[in-house]
Amino acid sequence: MHRRLTVFVLLTLTIFLSRASAEASGQTGPQFTVSVYNDAGVPAAVLDRAEQRSGSIFARANLEVVWLNCTQASTEDALVCNQIDLPGHLALRIIPHAASSMSDAAFGVAFLSPDGAGKYADVFWTRAEDLQVTSNLDLGGLLGSVMAHELGHLLIGSNAHAVSGIMRARWEGEELRRIAMGNLLFTAQQAKLMHAKARLRESAEHSVEPQTTEQLGLETSNLREAPSRLF
Repeated sequence: MHRRLTVFVLLTLTIFLSRASAEASGQTGPQFTVSVYNDAGVPAAVLDRAEQRSGSIFARANLEVVWLNCTQASTEDALVCNQIDLPGHLALRIIPHAASSMSDAAFGVAFLSPDGAGKYADVFWTRAEDLQVTSNLDLGGLLGSVMAHELGHLLIGSNAHAVSGIMRARWEGEELRRIAMGNLLFTAQQAKLMHAKARLRESAEHSVEPQTTEQLGLETSNLREAPSRLF
């Protein structure tokens, strides 16, 4: 009972702080949840800064993020963490290394079906660490920007890369400078696309009965067909 109360209080506090941050900036847009799996053992302080940076990037696009840290979730927590539902609840896994098939320049991957839908993304921790060493950026801010990029693929869909901003396919000096300043962001058009998806989801929720949530591992294997690489 005590454990369940703790989970409820933490989730409620997370939602409250997310909304308070959005309201303070005059923004009260659609909300989505991200289950985060810290398989790489990212230090808690770094992950906290990363979630803050990523959440701030989405807030500038008038979207709220609720973060669920699910790495060592209890049975009760796992029931919430595994309720993955496109696009209202996504899963992001921070893994130590990229697969050998990935480009040497890839910092993460979003898994999209042929129609551009996706619920799952990976971020490569050692790639972020290596870039931090050469760029001298704050590691939390860098990781959070990569997280926002990969989640952007899931929320926007196919052809999400852009010539500028956080969805640019390859980050160079200008993008790194903007990460340092905290203003590498989504474009206005990308924000509109994400809002449009959110409205479609809200309409569907009011017209369709909820479906049974499948297990995270099974869903991941079904959707990891068409990776969309960061760089």
